[in-house]
Amino acid sequence: YAAPRLHQGDRTVILGDCIHTVKPYNGLGANSALEDVQLLSDAFDLTKNHKDACKLFSKNRAKDAKAMVTISRGLDRPGKLGTAKFVIPLILDSIFHKLAPKLFGPTMFGMFQKENITFRQMQLRKRLDRVNQITIILFACSVLAAGTQFLINFLARYLGMSSRTVGAGAAALVALASILRKTIAS
Repeated sequence: YAAPRLHQGDRTVILGDCIHTVKPYNGLGANSALEDVQLLSDAFDLTKNHKDACKLFSKNRAKDAKAMVTISRGLDRPGKLGTAKFVIPLILDSIFHKLAPKLFGPTMFGMFQKENITFRQMQLRKRLDRVNQITIILFACSVLAAGTQFLINFLARYLGMSSRTVGAGAAALVALASILRKTIAS
């Protein structure tokens, strides 16, 4: 990402990979360069001179160019953590979008295919999706934990035992079931 200012002086702008170098396999380079040209053309149509057109182009394209580079880099981080940061959001986006398409956007790759949405809008949408996904997951986990605690307390009263004893017994049963399942599967 070049900088918030995408022009030098009154008559020089930078376009394409000079502003926003992205990974070639994302398929964004040529299309985003053409968007740069369209935005520059629009800036010339909306202003009276080259100086104002250059400034307007910088203003209109800078945030989107920064978002594009950030998205591209986020899709290609090295190592296991990078893979996790790539794969887990794709899985979450796929699941949540399928369950509630009006609330959650498609995966980032699905958003690349949409028209009339900027990279900055995509970035903000994915941030909102992630906050909502985490909120729902944490809520579900807390409901599950409260339900488990209620069940343990209920069984402890019914069996006349302490909650700790019933909880430890339940944990041991889950561990034993897991071991048996793996043993039977192999």
